[in-house]
Amino acid sequence: MIRIRKIRTRMTIGIILVALVAFIVSMVNISSNQGMVNKSQSLLKDNYPSVKYSFAMLNILDELNDELLHRKITQMDSLLNDSNEINDSLSLSSFRQNLHLQQNNITEPGEKELTESLEKAFNKYEKSVQDKEYLKNLLLFSEKYKSLREDILSIHKLNVTLLESKNEQIKSSAITILNIQQKVGLIGLTVLCVLIILLPLMLINPINNLSEKMIDFYKSHFNKEIEIEANHELEKLEEIFEKIVMESKAKEAKKE
Repeated sequence: MIRIRKIRTRMTIGIILVALVAFIVSMVNISSNQGMVNKSQSLLKDNYPSVKYSFAMLNILDELNDELLHRKITQMDSLLNDSNEINDSLSLSSFRQNLHLQQNNITEPGEKELTESLEKAFNKYEKSVQDKEYLKNLLLFSEKYKSLREDILSIHKLNVTLLESKNEQIKSSAITILNIQQKVGLIGLTVLCVLIILLPLMLINPINNLSEKMIDFYKSHFNKEIEIEANHELEKLEEIFEKIVMESKAKEAKKE
């Protein structure tokens, strides 16, 4: 009974060790991969939207400004007044929508101040457009346009720079994580191979020892050599036990 308990204990320990190694390898892979996912999401959630919004504002501003300068040169504003006001209003509204999106996506140090400066510059430019300052004082209007454009570019450059920096960090982290995963996987595989080799020996040796003792018992009590046909350890043990039982019964029958 003691040996059976030892075998059971060894088997339990072996299974626990195999499961533990597999769990550790899995957790290392999961945690490292999750870290990569979090860093990638930082790019997609924080910086990329700001780049997109600033680029959209820049396009809207340049298109609107080109249109206004064209009117100044051709002096067509009075002829198409209603249509022009509608177009200007749509462009300014589209610009403000992107500005609101940017205001809700402030994630980096210094970005809040740049966005506040951008809003002030846009308010001035918007009023200048509505007052048709481009027809009255083109120099002053151009200064407001340049100031607004510089603020947009500042936000754009900030987020582009951070995108590039974070991308390099992700690449470096990916290489480090890959190396860690390879080392952990190699160590885990080595440990599993050792366990696979040792576990059967840990289980078989006590069975073989028990078989040898039963054979010695058979020889000493029945004064016979025992012939074993089975090759498998458990089958061998079962055959020895059956022979002992048979010889014991035969011995008891002779006594009677």
